[in-house]
Amino acid sequence: MNQDSEVMVDYIDQIAVVRLNRPEHLNAWNNKISTGLDTLLRQVSDSPDVRVVIITGNGRAFCAGADLTYFQTTLVDLTLLPGYVAQINESFRKIEELPFPTIAVVQGFALAGGLELMMACDMALVADDARIGDQHVNFGLIPGGGSTQR
Repeated sequence: MNQDSEVMVDYIDQIAVVRLNRPEHLNAWNNKISTGLDTLLRQVSDSPDVRVVIITGNGRAFCAGADLTYFQTTLVDLTLLPGYVAQINESFRKIEELPFPTIAVVQGFALAGGLELMMACDMALVADDARIGDQHVNFGLIPGGGSTQR
């Protein structure tokens, strides 16, 4: 995968290491992460060589949640919001339904949508100094990625 992509994958033996790659934005979730992750999840689920998926983030954060700048565009045109929320939920559902274990490797921040991403995985390995929390209420939002059900 291109190093300039929002989501990258490296294959190590039978492990697919998926990396969110927006370190300058603390790997905040945007449309490109959703589509990139969906593409990679399709690839790894179809691969007979993959036995485990690790999801992590490049830089000093796992995922700081939704990119609020991007999210604001959905509030300007509310017809975009249902599709945005559905796309996030579809990504998390695909993670949950993979036929092999998924492991979130969390460093730095795992906030709001980042927490929901971590919760969609089967297991989480968390650094001692990681900061995990649900920040939705701080922004007047609901946890649209399904964390209340998980």
